[in-house]
Amino acid sequence: MPGKIHKTKRLPLKGRTILVTQAIHQADRFTHLLKQKGATVLHCPTIEIIPRENRENIEILKNLKKYDWVIFMSQNAVFYFFEQLKKQKISKMTFRGCHLAAIGKTTREYLKQHKLRVNFTPSIYQSEELVKAFKGKVQNKKILIVSSLNSRVLLPTELRKNGAEVDILALYETVIPLGNSKVLLKYLSEERIDAVTFTSPSTVENFLTMVNPERAREMQRHLEMLTIATLGDVTAQAVEDKGLRVRVRPSEFTIPSFVNTLCREL
Repeated sequence: MPGKIHKTKRLPLKGRTILVTQAIHQADRFTHLLKQKGATVLHCPTIEIIPRENRENIEILKNLKKYDWVIFMSQNAVFYFFEQLKKQKISKMTFRGCHLAAIGKTTREYLKQHKLRVNFTPSIYQSEELVKAFKGKVQNKKILIVSSLNSRVLLPTELRKNGAEVDILALYETVIPLGNSKVLLKYLSEERIDAVTFTSPSTVENFLTMVNPERAREMQRHLEMLTIATLGDVTAQAVEDKGLRVRVRPSEFTIPSFVNTLCREL
């Protein structure tokens, strides 16, 4: 009787080392999928997320139906929005009549995962252009912006200038885990990283802060040698705005697609 043929599990990322910069509590699935493909994963968060819960936020969530537009500024905004709805036992049907806008295709995909129709995803992310993209239809409209406490104030300012009533729902704040800087510099100096992955503009900006501007010249060669991989157009733009090159970006804005693209490109 012929012996059984054992199929060898395909490990396209075997021998590759990938640095994950997501916050600890958000990186589990990404890390798991990378390891399934054979990668060695180094986890050095460049962002720490602190949820915010207060009476004002709860009141806003209970009165979502009064808004004409709800604008989600990031995937984290979507995550904490639905976390709070669940905690306060508020149905998403509460804002069924609202128009939804998503800043970035990744944010849009996160909303779609909650089976919500996204009415508007701008192709340009500058606040002034975003206001124009609403085609002047913000006069007397009630608009809710779901964001972090750290978000720039330019968008609400511009919307108000154009006659909108704007409320801010800041459901979380981001801080830089500076205690991880020494580990990050060690990883970069060893030059064993095949790719560094970014999933939000904050992970990019904090990464560069943690590298330390005083050591920028010393670290420049290491940064230029990195294969930078980004999830989402807004994140890619944040990298390019810093004068760095994005080498890997998935066409679909999901974690599985990100992993599959890394498998093909590395």
